[in-house]
Amino acid sequence: MKKINSLESSLYPIEQSFKHPIVLTALLVLIPSLIVFFVFGASDISRALKIFVGNWISPIILWFFTASFFHLWLKSKKLAQEKSYTLQLAQFYSERNPTTISLESIQQYGQQANLPEENLLLSRSTLYLNHTGKSNDIDEAFGIKEREFLRGSYALPRFMVWAIPIIGFIGTVWGISNGISHFSDAMTATSSVTDVSAMLKESLPLVTQSLATAFDTTLLALLLSVPLMMMMLWLEKQEEAYLIHLDEIWFHDIKPLFATKLSSTTVMLNAESTVIQTGGADNSVQLVADEIKLLSTQIGALQETMEDLYETTFAAKIEQNHGK
Repeated sequence: MKKINSLESSLYPIEQSFKHPIVLTALLVLIPSLIVFFVFGASDISRALKIFVGNWISPIILWFFTASFFHLWLKSKKLAQEKSYTLQLAQFYSERNPTTISLESIQQYGQQANLPEENLLLSRSTLYLNHTGKSNDIDEAFGIKEREFLRGSYALPRFMVWAIPIIGFIGTVWGISNGISHFSDAMTATSSVTDVSAMLKESLPLVTQSLATAFDTTLLALLLSVPLMMMMLWLEKQEEAYLIHLDEIWFHDIKPLFATKLSSTTVMLNAESTVIQTGGADNSVQLVADEIKLLSTQIGALQETMEDLYETTFAAKIEQNHGK
């Protein structure tokens, strides 16, 4: 596992890319549905199947629904994995002595347990340890960031839930407009009243087919948007509940362990500083004592020199007097 750098980590572990679901469902749902419609035609399929592939708008609605459903399903899998990783890391913290917890030990455990770097509890722990003494509310700011990511991760599903009924209404307007257009063309082509019945017999199937398309698209859009909305709201509630549970674990269990470790580290540092300061004072006293001892020795030597000089001078004076 790479070295964790909380300042550069901006990944949200429960975020899910929308590109893969929309491309995969386009290949598996949209293209086959359009092929069925354009090759076999709406008249050669059953009534139940017509709702899904009886026109060119219904496959788009079905594509949006399957892409959103697949996206939310993958997101739910990521949420389950994130919960599992958080429980593993919380268990690791509870089994360790607070004084032995360090950034290196956390990274080593992450490597052994194959924890992803962007796990929320792991990211919050490393962020807190890296900023110890610099900011007291760094973990609270990270909690706000997590909820911003939560709201942003549901932007595309919300758009799909909004877009599916809109596409259904577009299909309704298109179907009604197409039916009226067929009826208007038939009426314009009629030159006498006697031909009206024949005209109605020929154009009525086209009009009713267009009206069926109009109502089928609306029916399909409403039927699919309701379960999709329910799934999105359920998953969003599950994710919000996980973030609340994460805050409880952090503030009630994990952060006090780090506080205990930091307080014990501070006491040790203060004790070492006291020992160093005491040792420095003892050294100063010893140096002064050595200086005094050296000075006393020098004074003693000077005294002996003065006595020798006095005796020599006095002896020379006596010899001089005897000579006279």
